[in-house]
Formats: sequence, C-alpha cells, structure tokens
Amino acid sequence: MNIEKVKLKDYLKQQREEVPSWLKGFKSGDSFSRNDFFSSRVVYYPGSGEDGHPVKLFATAHFAHCFVYVDYGLSQARLESALEDPLNKFLGYKTISRIQISENNLVPAGWVPHVEMHEVNRFRNRLGRVAESPFCFLEILEREEGRDEDHGPARLAILFLGADGIASYDALFCQNTSEGPPFLLVLQDHGFSGNYSPFGKGGLLEKIAKRSQTFPSWLLVGNNTKPWDGFGEVQGAEGDQVDGQGRVRFLYKRQEV
Repeated sequence: MNIEKVKLKDYLKQQREEVPSWLKGFKSGDSFSRNDFFSSRVVYYPGSGEDGHPVKLFATAHFAHCFVYVDYGLSQARLESALEDPLNKFLGYKTISRIQISENNLVPAGWVPHVEMHEVNRFRNRLGRVAESPFCFLEILEREEGRDEDHGPARLAILFLGADGIASYDALFCQNTSEGPPFLLVLQDHGFSGNYSPFGKGGLLEKIAKRSQTFPSWLLVGNNTKPWDGFGEVQGAEGDQVDGQGRVRFLYKRQEV
C-alpha cells in the first residue's frame, strides 16, 4: 500500500507552535532563565558543528523556536565569527542579545552521570577531534524587517554549548528536572571525524536515555545514522535534503509503550 507523502516542512507545519511568551517579550539586557528556555520546545543537536539545517527546517515550519547546539570541536570565537558573517549567518535574522552563561546557571544543582567511566573509555580511541575550551552562550535572534512569517518566526533562541554532546544531554535533561526531555533530538553521526560514540542506535547517548527514561518526542535522523529503539519513521513525510552531497534526514516519532 503506497502512502502519499508531503514535504517534511509541510508536515511539521501541522505541529506548529507560537513563539514562547518569554521569547516574544525578551528585551535587551534580560538575563537567561533556565526554566523559561527548557520549558519551551527544545531541539537538541549534539555534534552540531555549524550546520544550520535544523534551525532552517524547524523555524520555517514554526515547529520550534529554541535550539541547543552542542559541539566540543568548535571555539566560541569561530561561532561568533560565523554568526556575524553576512554570508554565513542565519539568513534573514539579526542578533539582538548574546548572553554568556556559566555552568552553575546551566546546571545549578549539579548532575550525576548515567554511564560509568569504563563505558566511556571503551569508545575513547574513536575520538577524532581535539576538544576546544568549554563555553556557553545564548543567542537571541530577531527576524529582519521586510521578511514575513513565511520566512520564519519573529524570534529564535539558540543555546551554543562548547561541550560533549553526550554528557550534556545527561546533564541538561536526565537529572529529574521539571522541564523534562528535549522536544526533538537531531541524530547525525559523522564517521571518522565525529564523536567518540555513535549518537544513533547502540551508542552511549541512547544508553543514557534508556537508563534515565528520558526520551524526546521526535527524532530527526540522518540517512547514515541508525534511529533509536522505540521510534518509528513518520510515513506521511518525505526526507529533507540537507545539502548537495546526498545527505537526507528523516523524521521519527516516539512510539506508544
């Protein structure tokens, strides 16, 4: 039986949300509120690099407005340069605030890992990149004048974190906090130049989620990456082309258990 499919962006529009009230009312000089940010729909992207595809996809569809980009291989200076480069920034948006965030503000109660060090060490020989100095900052973006809702929402919030994407998922979402898990998780394994453990099925990230029972509602999965157990591909949506190199990402939804 053939199922008629729609473009992924059109499917996501059916799950639309309004700009969170805290973000709509944000003013320059306001401080970071962990509760406000993580109580919103959050898209979490470990090993993100400078890949703007998830922001473009989900923002254009008004599916989500808050993002966490995590990568230990990028410096803050490099990210700031990209955000300020007219040819490389998020198209049609300007920065209205950049807030430096300390670890104490991000994880105020500390955290207890859900994996043991000996489990991490099994993967360490796969580490293909040197970690940069850790950092964290929140970028508040506003849509430029002359663009409308078809381009994207009035505002976006992106938390950039220079850290381990696996450990950060554990620290941010798996410590019995009231905000709960991310709304959507981007899974994209990067081969020999990527992380020390797969983000997809069978890796430490999935193991942490299972042990803490902390699962997103949705996954966006690269065509070279295995989805987690318990998620089924959305049959009514096409995959979304990332670039001209054959990379495609597919939407998965958490199945009822």
